[in-house]
Amino acid sequence: MNPRLLPRLPVLAAGLLASVAAWATTPGPTTVIQCPGSEEIRSVPSIGSGNTFGAIFWTDGFMVAPMLPRFPAITRCTADGPIFWVSSAKVLGSLAPWRDGAASAPPSWRRAATVRELTGDEFLQAIDQGLGDTPDKLSHLRHRAWWAANLTHRPRSEGAAPVAASDFAPGSAARANLEALAAAQDESNPEQRLTKAEALRELGRFDEAGQLLDSGHFKDSRLQPWVTLIQERIRLRDARVARLKLER
Repeated sequence: MNPRLLPRLPVLAAGLLASVAAWATTPGPTTVIQCPGSEEIRSVPSIGSGNTFGAIFWTDGFMVAPMLPRFPAITRCTADGPIFWVSSAKVLGSLAPWRDGAASAPPSWRRAATVRELTGDEFLQAIDQGLGDTPDKLSHLRHRAWWAANLTHRPRSEGAAPVAASDFAPGSAARANLEALAAAQDESNPEQRLTKAEALRELGRFDEAGQLLDSGHFKDSRLQPWVTLIQERIRLRDARVARLKLER
């Protein structure tokens, strides 16, 4: 199976801790897949190289990087079709990243829609269907469901206020997912400890979140922007996801 299609486990601050290349984004080949149980086909883009210049980071680990786009590892082709891991789909072929190289490909491949990101409800549905059948896959789904729940609460631009406060209401599926994600984190791992602290903060469990941060576990200076901002929001008893301001 094409390794480009395998799901990637998200970690808090991954974009910051990764090495940053100095070159611009370049496209990689596009894989064409067959949708399970359907005649539908979809395209799966890739990148040849990229970087995190101009990236925006949030306290929940979500990142938007114009020059390092992220493509879905799990998707569905139609509203009522099966949810499936892209890596499990039948590969029909690939398109070269330049126009001349793709000219000989079937027209249907060139017209194929790009795989789409699932909605928050669909990520939770995937969990209920047992698609998180390995620790990495389950973590991937729970992180994406968390990020999707926070989507409407992210500032739209610099200085703009969130649309609404994040509340992860008691009894909601979004809250149950975030509680499960928090419980699964390894507190001996600094990044996972930070992820758990942020999850607990967004759940309104401020004292528990603060205790996780009040320690010597975060010796890597690159994690300090996250630690400092989360501690500030805990002090303010603010459960909303927050955008980081990083020196680039």
